[in-house]
Amino acid sequence: MLTSVAWINDYLDPPASDQEQADLLTQAGFPLEEREEVDDDVRQDFEMTSNRGDCTCHVGLAREIAAASNRRLVPPTVDLPAGTGSVHDFAKVTNECPEACPRYTARVIRNVKVAPSPDSIANRLIARGDIPRNNIVDATNFVLFELGQPTHVFDLDKLAGGEIVIRMARPGERFLPIGEDAEEIELDGSELVIADAEKPVALAGVKGGALTAVTEDTTNILLEAATFDPVAVRHTSRRHNISSDSSFRFERWVSPAAVDSPAERLASLILELAGGELCDGVCIAGAELPQSQQVTMRTDRCRQIIGLPVDDETMVGFLDRLGFQPVLDDGVITATVPVHRGDIEREVDLIEEVVRMHGFDAIPAPEEMRMRPAVMPPRVECHRAISNVLVASDFVESITHTLVSDREAAPFLASGQDTMHITAGSAPGDAALRPSVLASLLRVRKHNLDQGLRSLSLFEWGSIFHRVGDDRTEKRSLALLSDDDGQGVRSLRGVIDRIAALLLGPETQVEVDPGDTPPWYAPGGRVMINGACIGWIGRLAPVVTGTWGLDQAMIAAELHLDELMSNWPPTFLVKPLPAFPAIERDLSAIIDEATAWNDLEQSIRSLELPNLESVDFVTVYRGKGIDSGRKSLTMRLRFRSTDRTLRNEEVDEVMPGVLDTLTSRFKAEIRA
Repeated sequence: MLTSVAWINDYLDPPASDQEQADLLTQAGFPLEEREEVDDDVRQDFEMTSNRGDCTCHVGLAREIAAASNRRLVPPTVDLPAGTGSVHDFAKVTNECPEACPRYTARVIRNVKVAPSPDSIANRLIARGDIPRNNIVDATNFVLFELGQPTHVFDLDKLAGGEIVIRMARPGERFLPIGEDAEEIELDGSELVIADAEKPVALAGVKGGALTAVTEDTTNILLEAATFDPVAVRHTSRRHNISSDSSFRFERWVSPAAVDSPAERLASLILELAGGELCDGVCIAGAELPQSQQVTMRTDRCRQIIGLPVDDETMVGFLDRLGFQPVLDDGVITATVPVHRGDIEREVDLIEEVVRMHGFDAIPAPEEMRMRPAVMPPRVECHRAISNVLVASDFVESITHTLVSDREAAPFLASGQDTMHITAGSAPGDAALRPSVLASLLRVRKHNLDQGLRSLSLFEWGSIFHRVGDDRTEKRSLALLSDDDGQGVRSLRGVIDRIAALLLGPETQVEVDPGDTPPWYAPGGRVMINGACIGWIGRLAPVVTGTWGLDQAMIAAELHLDELMSNWPPTFLVKPLPAFPAIERDLSAIIDEATAWNDLEQSIRSLELPNLESVDFVTVYRGKGIDSGRKSLTMRLRFRSTDRTLRNEEVDEVMPGVLDTLTSRFKAEIRA
């Protein structure tokens, strides 16, 4: 906030030197950033926190200085003359959006004379770095930087129908902002505008329009003083990349109850500077004014928090100097929040005010502090444990933006799904919210390939977004992407097995079901853990990898682990190691390419062979000696008894049943 030392002193008795102002405001929480001497004045720039919009003006800072130094605050006085003729004979205000514009007021002054401002006004504006324009425009800027209330003046004769309508823009409407280099913009319907009977004449809270601006020929004017929803103002400002001192202030909240006094100050100042006749009355449109808010503070709690023996009366004095009208009753202070203090909502906010007035420097800082390390939340611990498994498997973690291009999002949309977008203009570049984290990982893989990295495995935790009709969904997922090393999905399947064992224990059943696979996998399948689907795995379709210019085959998986992670840490049942040795039989069979390992495993387990402990996949072979459309699969059967040592003859007796099952159900040729 750029300030003039002399301007702040206009409202202080006695005045404060530039150094006193800097010291007192720094103590109050507004540190000095820059200082510059300007003619007979000093320009100082103070840092503002986003919740203290009331201090983005000279009276607001003078109020802080007065409270901190026991000076007297001397606010500007207003004495409006009686009006001639009713304002309603010349202007009409309709507010179609009271939720976005809680209060809009309009006054009319006729027969003004536009001219340069007197030195008393111009010098104040120059001292803080502004350029004087004319007495009308300068009056609005003066009130803004004096009282913190943005205002605007329209040439009344240029308003179609003498009408003001607060409404949403209509898609396709055009608007030309004020400014020498301003360009006409097209509105998309998401902006709050001030319009006349025909067209938008201002972007509400952001910028006035050139077509209704005050010029040297202006004689009749309409004075706007209002407040707008900070989110609506911020949206319009970002959407069209237009900012102003007004939008800066409105984005920090202006209370509807604080509008009228600055509006009267503006009318009084214009009558003083430009003459004219004020019309009687005010056009007002909007919601009801909010009731005064009260916040209580326990004095014992305040002392406990700040660690200082500040007595009750001192606390009351601090809050009284800040305008809170405090009332003390049995150790509880009830404070009425001033209309300009939108940052005061809770007891701790009042405690902060006491600390500010007492002085942060007066709070002793102990040489030693006792700290108790916080216990890591289970979800965070689980997240790290899974990441460690992936890093140990030679995966590299990636952190990317959730935004991708429409072209990159399209391959990962299932039937009926649409891409979600951020509002145009909210951020430069890509605007689509990714439907799969794989879209981001493929971009990373392409970048590293271009840098010469021929082999790379990536993983990322991130959010994905889908839209089906009016329903919007956001989910967290873990995406894995790896170059195909010739083993297909087996290497990645092994990584998923390790994650499943980490989450649920070594007995966890992991299966890949080829049914109901998203179209970006070719081939692929659902990842099932203990019968529940938690994601998909497969080889990415060439049309997908080709979108990023990747020629090699890529293996990918995308898992949704939130439900499994919620049970971290898992409960494991410990049992003794086997007391007797196992007997293993390796079996190789030539089967059709389409036969899935899961089908073979389940068929063998359904035989309920005595002492069968496990059926494990070993390897698969395709090539010389194996017909096209067939493959040679090797499995290992492990047998073990819990109470004695098995004999080979016992295992040999049950193996023919396994061979018969393979040959009869799967037309297998037994190799060994």
